[in-house]
Amino acid sequence: MIADARAAVAFLTRLPVGSGTLAADGLSRAAMWFPAVGLLVGGVMAGTRWLAGLALGPAPATVLALLAAVLITGALHEDGLADAADAIGAHTTRERRLAILRDSRVGAFGALALVFAVAFAVTVLAPLDAARFARAAIVGHVLGRWSTLPQAFVLAPAHRAGAGALVRPGRVAVAIGTAVAVATALVAGGTWPGAIALATGAVVTALGAAAAVRALGGVSGDTFGAVAKLVELGSYAALAAAWAA
Repeated sequence: MIADARAAVAFLTRLPVGSGTLAADGLSRAAMWFPAVGLLVGGVMAGTRWLAGLALGPAPATVLALLAAVLITGALHEDGLADAADAIGAHTTRERRLAILRDSRVGAFGALALVFAVAFAVTVLAPLDAARFARAAIVGHVLGRWSTLPQAFVLAPAHRAGAGALVRPGRVAVAIGTAVAVATALVAGGTWPGAIALATGAVVTALGAAAAVRALGGVSGDTFGAVAKLVELGSYAALAAAWAA
């Protein structure tokens, strides 16, 4: 259990946990810890916002909090979002889209997706007080990392290399990860707002997975990251709207 938790942290963050080689069987077992890693990243983001808020206004404090989350994860999901946007947005063949997906260069669609992601997050989160910001950060990052589990369990990989083929969780891992995600959303978000965030995350996951399958023939590490980022953003918006109602 400890080794699997360390593997999940090593895979989803840049923290030096010393997990060693990340093999397919280890990652598949570790997948149940993915939502728990979201608790860690969300906590870092919330703590950074609180500390920065002691000296700065809500907007710059929010930007620094988002930067802290990017640094601790190595921009893993942002990179996936950019690559998937370039690949899925291209008007070309499936084979060419897969080649674009593996290209590390960022194109127009990828750049626009990153700008949207940052601007949307700042706009939605900056008006929240420190307590609600912390709750939104935790729910968003937990649900974002949960979104990989049902996709990896149900859908075939787009190609044989990468996380799309390596992360293949079993029923137990999906069930445990889902239980953690549901409990976190309902407790941290509140019963009604948390339920809305859960529904939003499920819909975004389904739509993102459908887009990946249609454009690429399956899922990949980049599409996992892209969907996770979109679920995170959708969760922020759902919670902020529910709390304001």
